[in-house]
Amino acid sequence: MNKHNTLPYKFLLFDLDDTLWNFKENSKAALADIFDQYNLKHYYPTFDDYFQRYEEHNQSLWRLYGTQQITKSFLHVERFLAPLRPFGILDTSLAGEMGTAYLNRCAEKTITMPHAIETLEYLRSQYELSIISNGFGEVQYTKLNRSGLSTYFSHVFLSETIGYHKPKPEFFDAVLHELGALKDDCLVIGDNYEVDIEGAMNSGMDQVYYMPYQQSFDKTMLSPSPTYIIHDLADLRVLLKC
Repeated sequence: MNKHNTLPYKFLLFDLDDTLWNFKENSKAALADIFDQYNLKHYYPTFDDYFQRYEEHNQSLWRLYGTQQITKSFLHVERFLAPLRPFGILDTSLAGEMGTAYLNRCAEKTITMPHAIETLEYLRSQYELSIISNGFGEVQYTKLNRSGLSTYFSHVFLSETIGYHKPKPEFFDAVLHELGALKDDCLVIGDNYEVDIEGAMNSGMDQVYYMPYQQSFDKTMLSPSPTYIIHDLADLRVLLKC
């Protein structure tokens, strides 16, 4: 039995994208808008063809951004330029315009992960809730406000404000300092094993690995093993006994 069954956590630190705010669905809907707006059917026969190519580049670029090997501005342009480059389109201004249009559209989408709102409603009276995110500040606040999530959080911690990205210990140290919290008082909840879970582990905090798309998983298959694994946010109520 985990020690925190008798010594409750005080602070719950939530990742935002694909933990509370449904990035997968909202982003795809925003990209479909961009596909239509910029007539990308002239280059890709279907949206799914474009989406697959975009995602390949986007995921690689985010890995580089997360380790601070590329800048935010480079990611902003390159993820839209890369799918067009094979067709001889090298217009960085166009790619930047597409990037801005995408961010604006994406931030307006409001799909949350299943049971996110009702779970936060239950947790808010017993814990101090904060957001910890590597996402861009100009859209993360809009996402929170438009989706109705913002009301549940006392703090929003963003990597570009802190100056370090998850999973760096400096990010988590800055969060602890601002909250005036001890490591043992904090529980990190996130969907990214490397960024959220290992980051919290290496900073001495317990973690909940949220795996909504893998309903059956043995946590011993991960090394090191997370403190907890859940497949539905509603499971947090059981885990935290509230």
